[in-house]
Amino acid sequence: RGSTLVEFAIVALPLIIMMMAMFDLGFREYISIQLAGALDKSARQVTVGTATNVATIKASVTSQIKDILPGATVNVVPSSYDAFSKVGKPELITTDTAPTGVYNKGDCFEDENGNGVWDADSGLNGTGGSDDIVYYNATVTYPEIVPMRRLLGWSATETVTGTAMMKNQPYASQADPAVICS
Repeated sequence: RGSTLVEFAIVALPLIIMMMAMFDLGFREYISIQLAGALDKSARQVTVGTATNVATIKASVTSQIKDILPGATVNVVPSSYDAFSKVGKPELITTDTAPTGVYNKGDCFEDENGNGVWDADSGLNGTGGSDDIVYYNATVTYPEIVPMRRLLGWSATETVTGTAMMKNQPYASQADPAVICS
């Protein structure tokens, strides 16, 4: 007669934990999709030239996310490149001296970002200019909705990242990068 209660006690705890975990993962995915949509919408404003200010882009994405998660912290970092193939890549070494394959003294390189030094990432901070590729990297940190992480002894905050990449309109010509030799 009491076996049903014992069976329920055995099954209920794992079932409740599984349901909480599924809700937590589902909400995390929902935030990830909303972040992707907010990034795409804001990036589109840059590509058509209606908003080129980094602060405006950050405010737009933050506003859209905070409508869902008022306690969230949103960070958006745009970087610009002159071609899709150069996103996240180092500046091109044009003359390579031993040891080859790495930048060292005596090498020449295309100074993509115009700062006069070789960089492992050739991008510029900001939304770039005409015909540039803009890569947006956003991070949303928010307090967990369901206490799953705390039950496992982890941090009580969730972090979701999202990226978007769009090309600005070609409303002017781009200058070719200078070749610098050290």
